[in-house]
Amino acid sequence: MIEAVLWGLLGGGGVALVFQAKLRRSKARSAAADLDVITVAVKGLAGKQRWRHGRVRTTAEHLTWQPWWRVGSVLPLPAELHPVGQRRPRAAEMWAMNPQVVIIECQSSAGDLSLGVMPWDVEQVQGLLHRRRAQ
Repeated sequence: MIEAVLWGLLGGGGVALVFQAKLRRSKARSAAADLDVITVAVKGLAGKQRWRHGRVRTTAEHLTWQPWWRVGSVLPLPAELHPVGQRRPRAAEMWAMNPQVVIIECQSSAGDLSLGVMPWDVEQVQGLLHRRRAQ
């Protein structure tokens, strides 16, 4: 009897994981199709000195960052982000992110901020930062 209950729970958990993975893939595809959403890793936002993966959404007024799993609050990026350089991830940072990422170092009135962006999104992020500086 106990074995049947345990097998039922394990089977139900496996089915739940499959459906959750399908839902996650569907959300990722819809975010990728949205032109004003860019997948970005952020370091230095809200005083956090670790890499946090999420999405940056662009609106007419400002940029906001939302955690990847949507656990946590949506945070606005500082209004005055000035890119000061680009670099590749250091060896220690490669454990937390994709080694292909291009890190854009920025300065703002709120402090230093690093944006980890995939190579094909670098031009779009640079354009956003320069467009916001011109406003």
